[in-house]
Amino acid sequence: MTGTGQHQWQKNRILIEDYADYHQGAPVVIVGTSLSARLYPSLLPSGYYNLALAGESIFDGLHIVQQSTHKPKTILIETNIFYKAPDEGLDEGIFDPKMIFLRKYLPSFREENQPANLLPPLLGNKANKGENLIQNPKDSGILNALLRQKISDYQQVPDSAIMSKNLILLKKYITEFQAEGIHVILYEIPVNCKLYATPRYKIPEQRLFQAFPANNYHWMPMPDCSAYVYADGEHLALQSSVKFVDWFVGEIHQMGLNL
Repeated sequence: MTGTGQHQWQKNRILIEDYADYHQGAPVVIVGTSLSARLYPSLLPSGYYNLALAGESIFDGLHIVQQSTHKPKTILIETNIFYKAPDEGLDEGIFDPKMIFLRKYLPSFREENQPANLLPPLLGNKANKGENLIQNPKDSGILNALLRQKISDYQQVPDSAIMSKNLILLKKYITEFQAEGIHVILYEIPVNCKLYATPRYKIPEQRLFQAFPANNYHWMPMPDCSAYVYADGEHLALQSSVKFVDWFVGEIHQMGLNL
């Protein structure tokens, strides 16, 4: 029996340990934020590993792939929130050979096997039902209120200096991975169409496309925002996660990549 994590940081550590110990070298690795975390592993084809870390930065996932001994053939990088700073301590000790050995032969050293994490499976995951309701609300009044709040939040533009710093860092990662023969594909997760007209979306997008023009970098086509339902205006609702993954994987196959 394994646990599911009691809070977001711990859930991310479990995901990272799983990648480091069992899934290095997966042909396709997805790196992103909580937006891409909705591309649930059960929806993805064999050979894909979703290293999107809810509440964290794309750079946390990129750093983990960079440290791994066995690299993927393809890295898919979400670009929606490229301006979020990395969490310097999130992957501490993950690739320490001693810790890898201990996690392999002494399961109690794995984050998922900490005592408190074993309770949800014993309870039939009842502890997560409240979280699922929050992720997939059905009441239109709640959905509209959440969307209004997101529109308000998106009036604030990310710090220009941070955007510049992170664009340089992203370019450094991409250059390094490409030098190792890894395909790098940039993509956006769709959000509610009303958010596309806000400063928080438009200005970072302009900076992003200036730094990574489509004639020099491999971009996935922009998804149709009107084709999906959103839990809070920003994150895909469960039924739309299924629909988006079908489109997402189909686009990758159309690119003709040998995964």
